[in-house]
This record gives sequence, structure tokens and C-alpha cells, in this order.
Amino acid sequence: MTYSSVYDIQFFNKGFPNRTCLIKEDTDTRGNCLVLGLLFLFLTGCAGSSGYMVKATPTEGPAQGKAIVYFMRPSGYGRLTDFQIWDGTYFVGLSQAGSYFAYQCDPGKHLFLGIAENKVAIEADLEGGKSYYIGTGARIGGMRPRMNFTPVTRNSELWDKVDEYKRSLNFIAVKEEERAKWEAAKRQEAQGLVDYYSQGAGKAEVYRLSKEDGR
Repeated sequence: MTYSSVYDIQFFNKGFPNRTCLIKEDTDTRGNCLVLGLLFLFLTGCAGSSGYMVKATPTEGPAQGKAIVYFMRPSGYGRLTDFQIWDGTYFVGLSQAGSYFAYQCDPGKHLFLGIAENKVAIEADLEGGKSYYIGTGARIGGMRPRMNFTPVTRNSELWDKVDEYKRSLNFIAVKEEERAKWEAAKRQEAQGLVDYYSQGAGKAEVYRLSKEDGR
């Protein structure tokens, strides 16, 4: 088999490391061009979608006496895979490619969990009346994409990008009835993760988001 060229496709994962995939074209098989195009759309395509999240009017700022956390997934990479977001054993919603959503919650300490092929956690200490941001992103996994979970702190490279993301990303919201069903079905798994990240070896793996990171 003869190869004439190598395509270097950069998967632009906004705010997260770029992923590069090398794909060789068989000069004797025109069908490879179609495969290449379909693969590119699969990996970098538009916003994700599901029956649990719907487009909505953006929520601007926290309600009285509450803090608000925005979960943002700027990249279209891995768009067929949604990431579960939990606050302890409370299911918050699904992080979808090219979208963001808001979570109103009480001030104080929270343990946010991200569930994909891997599991990740952020301990957040939130102040009432403030807005906080957490970035999610996909990276290459084994059978499906793994999840990046990035607290947007004052020294983060994402700090100055959240307003741009708000303008460019789809705002979505969770369907409450579907959220409650998901939570009931998967609460036991979430409880196991809460136990793991709250004690022992798991505590060392937890990222941090502090009151000072609010705005």
C-alpha cells in the first residue's frame, strides 16, 4: 500500500491542550477521503445534545442569598459523549460539547464530581452573591473520551475567557423530571465517589476552587 500524504488535524480544545491526530491517505482508495471527513466531524463537530438538557435563556448571576457555578465545555471534541456533573449526591446535569449551564446553590463547601470514562472532583468553597466557573473538556480515552475538570481560578488561563464563552456557547438547562430520574438511578455510584474523595488517597486527587475565585 502506498501513502502520499499525512494529514495533521489539530483538534482545537478551547482552553485545554490541543489534541493531534495523524491520518494517512491511501492514494489508491478515494473512500478514505470520506472516512477522513466523517472522522473529523465525529471528533470536532458541533454542540452535543441529549434528552436531559434543553436550550434555555442564560442565567445571569446568582439569586438572592445563593452562589452560582457555570459549567462550560467550549470544545466540540468528543461531542457524542456527555459528562455527568454532581454536587455530592445531587445530580446537577450533563456537560455537553459547545455548551454551558448554570447551577444555583447555597454558599459554603461543595464537592463537585465529574463522571466520564474517568472520575474527577473539585472541592469548592463558595461565597453568596458570587459567580464561579468550572471548565470541562474531552481528551482521548480508552473506549470513550475522558474528562478534564478545571476550576477557573484567578491564576487560570481561562480566567479572562469566560465572558467570550458566554457569548459563543449554547446555554442549556436540565429537565427537572429527567434530572430526578437520573439521580435516583445513579446516586449510589455518586455516594461511593463522595466517600472516596472525602478520605484517604482520594483527597490528594481533588482540585480546589476558593471563595476568592468568585466574581
